[in-house]
Amino acid sequence: MPRPVHFEIHGDDPERAARFYTRVFGWTFDRWGEQEYWLLDTGDAIPGIDGAVAPSQEHGQPVVLTMEVEDLGSFTARVREAGGTVLLERAPIPGVGWLATATDPNGVLFGLMEPDPEAGG
Repeated sequence: MPRPVHFEIHGDDPERAARFYTRVFGWTFDRWGEQEYWLLDTGDAIPGIDGAVAPSQEHGQPVVLTMEVEDLGSFTARVREAGGTVLLERAPIPGVGWLATATDPNGVLFGLMEPDPEAGG
């Protein structure tokens, strides 16, 4: 069965995006070659995927990534402290958990999900 094995976060300032995601999630970045492309490592947890940051593309943002977090409140605070914007503070996804949406400093939308089977019940 196919599964995601890589993702890219596009923005007008990839280095700024790398700093943001390092501050919020602790991800690490390494520039790949001479181009404006930074491979990113999201950690050793399985399941999970790694990805990259790259300059904006003409096609815009085709995918919104959602990261699982242990404490939604602390991560929305981290987003703000790192220069991002929280668009949706906390919304229940019944039987799944609590969702927040935010943008990074480049305006890239992403989600934060705190698992909680009792959410919205």
